[in-house]
Amino acid sequence: MTRSDELFLRQIAVTGQLIRTIADQRLKGFDLTVEQLHLLTQLAVDQGRPQSVLGAAAAKSPANITRILDRLERKGRVVRRPNPEDRRSSLVFLTAEGARLCDEVISLFQGLRHHLMDGIGEAHRDTAAMVLEKITANIERMSAAGGSQPHHTQHSPIKEYTR
Repeated sequence: MTRSDELFLRQIAVTGQLIRTIADQRLKGFDLTVEQLHLLTQLAVDQGRPQSVLGAAAAKSPANITRILDRLERKGRVVRRPNPEDRRSSLVFLTAEGARLCDEVISLFQGLRHHLMDGIGEAHRDTAAMVLEKITANIERMSAAGGSQPHHTQHSPIKEYTR
């Protein structure tokens, strides 16, 4: 791995952490986490999704998705109802409060996105998106192979820089 590769992967990790930090700071006043917001925005687009589908879309284990939904339900932001097609599962719906909050926070984050993209032209955004999609595909391929690394890799810079 070249020095350029290492710097690039480190910058991805640092940028991701900084985005997460600023998102957490802005969500704190709404008593929301990034994970909770992710679920609310999914439900705003498609109400009545099975809990298992929400978990898969959020890449969360069944236990984690249950815990997140429990908190949202206690706050009056979502409600779970039995799935008439499958007694073993629940369908999740936004409450009026959840929908209102989701709209408010989405507006806030549209402004944040505008600031994050300031000074970055469309061509640069497109190139960055392609590179990140390729990295994502590589990660998914590694995960499908049981997390094994290609034979030519001595160590994982992602693990090193995301600790």
